[in-house]
Amino acid sequence: ALFEYMSEKPIAVASLGQVYKARTHDGLDVAVKVQRPDGTALLSTDIVCFKLCLKVLDSYRKLQPGRSFDPGLLDCIVDRIATDMTEELNYIKEAANGVKFAQSLSFLGFVKTPKVVTKYSTDRVLVTEWVKGDHLNKLPKEEGLAMTRMAVEACTASIVLTGYVHADPHEGNLMLDEDGNIVFLDFGLMSDVSEDIMEAFASGIQACLAEDWVELTKAFKSTGFICDPVEWKPNGLDSDEFVAVGLDPVTGEDLGIAKLSDELGEAMRTVEGGTSRFGALATVLNQYLSERWKMQTPPYVLLLIRTFLTLEGIAGRVDPDFNIYEMAMPWAVRRSLSPATKDGIATLRSTLLTKDNKIQWNRFVEMVEEATKPPPQEETATTKMENTTNSVTTTNAIDQEDTISSNTQEDAKPSSTESAKKAAMNDAVVTLLGSPEGVVLRTLLNDLDSTDLVSRLLSKEGKSLRHQAVVALTAWSSEKRRKKREIAAAANNNDEAETANRRPVSKESAELRERQMKWTNKVKAILIRKHLKQQIQGGPLALIKLFYLTLRVVLGVIHHTFLNKLRRFKSKLFARKQDSSSSHPTEATAASL
Repeated sequence: ALFEYMSEKPIAVASLGQVYKARTHDGLDVAVKVQRPDGTALLSTDIVCFKLCLKVLDSYRKLQPGRSFDPGLLDCIVDRIATDMTEELNYIKEAANGVKFAQSLSFLGFVKTPKVVTKYSTDRVLVTEWVKGDHLNKLPKEEGLAMTRMAVEACTASIVLTGYVHADPHEGNLMLDEDGNIVFLDFGLMSDVSEDIMEAFASGIQACLAEDWVELTKAFKSTGFICDPVEWKPNGLDSDEFVAVGLDPVTGEDLGIAKLSDELGEAMRTVEGGTSRFGALATVLNQYLSERWKMQTPPYVLLLIRTFLTLEGIAGRVDPDFNIYEMAMPWAVRRSLSPATKDGIATLRSTLLTKDNKIQWNRFVEMVEEATKPPPQEETATTKMENTTNSVTTTNAIDQEDTISSNTQEDAKPSSTESAKKAAMNDAVVTLLGSPEGVVLRTLLNDLDSTDLVSRLLSKEGKSLRHQAVVALTAWSSEKRRKKREIAAAANNNDEAETANRRPVSKESAELRERQMKWTNKVKAILIRKHLKQQIQGGPLALIKLFYLTLRVVLGVIHHTFLNKLRRFKSKLFARKQDSSSSHPTEATAASL
């Protein structure tokens, strides 16, 4: 016998194959995926039926004015689907796909794929090592949430960074192993993404969160969802033909962008989950806008849409409030800061710098304000006690306001969602300067006219940014102290939120991050020396401005730190008074009488 043991019945069944559990004579537990004997015939029949149905639909739509598909569009879709489905039948290629997928995401440190046992594998039989773990339906809620977050991060990183995407990440193809890693299964259906599409997807994710409907519309145009130039039915009637909205006679800009973005924004605000669910965006495009605006789904995007919709369905099961865009945001930001196309590089440069390398001040202020918007604060224990006390109402309100307004409380523990997003952002962006992809950002920072930036920061318009710098530095210092306390208490900590935030890191990933952090620190040192030299070359006035700016920021940090410590002291003192009065209710009543 080929195997020492093999299950009589399959443990998993799909349309084109079945999976059995087996054990080799060497004692290795394996999963044996066997293709159905009639798999090719079934697939060929499905493709022919699908093509005939679309031909009928195409003919029917041609009889309706203004509703016909673009010539060849449906044929392209059928050909793409047929090609992808045919490749699913080649298990040798599927094995290679799994290896390639794992290598492409090795920098994350928590993505695994089953190891292929090549000795027993053929083009119709795939044998992999048995994964010791569980699917989502067998996981506790906290572990299910952790797996879902890692799945979203991995798939987003694939779509916007590596360009090699698992196109079928449903629950049966995802597992959480014993070490807390996410394991992807079944690599028959994969998708390649070009650099320009990756950049467009990254821009779209950020635009959805920022509710920037103009940028989202531009992303649609870049990905081919809408025509170039934009076409619509001015009267909104089915009998009308689609026509181009037109171009601005002076700037040459597509006037359809502004018109479509207005209707898109209005529709997104009326649909539930418009800025948190990918499915809501699909609803808006299909049900609200497609009749009036000419839209199409490019064949190459079909699998990417499927990936996001599948992930969102999984996320909705473990957390109804899960915002897929927020967890995808860090990797979208990394892609936006590390463009690879000429247009992407030019866009980033024009966004941050003027032609003479001065900072784009207004845009810079907008970006900082957007990035530093405080997240919703969870109610702390102190706040809860204050709210339950009706006496000294005014004092409590002031204390509560002070506590909430401070973004640097050392005792305040971030929520599970905020911690997960912060960890993802740290992985995605912090090491960018020291990575090969960070060359564009390094060049921009090197070219920046820092003398002009210092002058602007000292101006009246720079007051808000100076304040943000002080708050950020104070928070950073406080966060370092909080992390030290968490590390010290980690051995005794069994918090559910920690389980949900768990992010395993492989040895390979840890070594990569360490190297990138070393290079990041070197780059920072080089940039600091370069810009100090620029200040010196600017003369005594430039040096005085730099010294004055530094002094103001340092004194601001000291001031904020002192105020935060004072607030915490007042809160703790108030809490002790409440505990004391509640522990002696009889004495307090007698005293009041």
